[in-house]
Amino acid sequence: MSLLGLLWSGTFFITEILLELFPPFTIVFHRVGLAALAMLALLWLRGKRLPKDSRSWGGFIVMGFLNNALPFSAIVFGQQYITGGLASILNSTTAFIAVVISGIFLADERLTPRRFFGVTLGVGGVAVAMGIDTLGDLSLESIGQFCILLSSTSYVFASIWGKLKLRRHDADITATAMLITSSGWMFGIALWVEGIPFTPMAVEILGVFLIYAVLCTSLAYILYFALLKEAGAGNTMLVTILIPPLALVLDALALGQWVKPHEMLGFAVIALGLLILSNKIPLPGRK
Repeated sequence: MSLLGLLWSGTFFITEILLELFPPFTIVFHRVGLAALAMLALLWLRGKRLPKDSRSWGGFIVMGFLNNALPFSAIVFGQQYITGGLASILNSTTAFIAVVISGIFLADERLTPRRFFGVTLGVGGVAVAMGIDTLGDLSLESIGQFCILLSSTSYVFASIWGKLKLRRHDADITATAMLITSSGWMFGIALWVEGIPFTPMAVEILGVFLIYAVLCTSLAYILYFALLKEAGAGNTMLVTILIPPLALVLDALALGQWVKPHEMLGFAVIALGLLILSNKIPLPGRK
């Protein structure tokens, strides 16, 4: 769990570095493209093959957009205007958004009193982390913050789509096909907005991209699905509590970016809400 938290927190840090050199959609294209190649190599080593039917690939195309192309783009675009630390805090709201949206669309995931209380804390924590004054002010910073919340919402719809449409496929098959289709999405988006995304780069920068794609994306997916199978969704959710502190430490040590007091307070409230959602804190009168 700690390794997964470290890898995911590293994406926010690496994004800040790459944004100094490349436009956002080109960054995302390289991330998903290299990650797709890594996953294809893994499938080949395991002797697995991708499905060939159009029904499966129709589902993968939607999944690639909802779980990679849209949220990755929203995060990288948003980080042009906010720090990686704040982005990681706001990104941890995925669990709260999931509770609300799943309660609407999935009959077996109704909004219980515990979940409602956890979500309420999460919403309050987000408001504090963003800054009350920011909520009523349309600025580049607020746009960046709302981009991160958009990414969290997209992750939730991707999870619902995967549960409804892609359950018959192995996790590594789904992850590989999803990254392939998201590479197609991002090539088209980057080409349309920024021009041809292929660009010469120094060996050091290529190394950063490989860490970003192979370790923080491909390996992270493998660890995530393994943890989900072994520990369950509730315990896996706790990874989101580890990500912001690690991202904040990386930002502070390497980039000199220090978290603001209201951002730290907001994260504390969000973390409390996550602990309640995952049944790690008992509520009065409930066992």
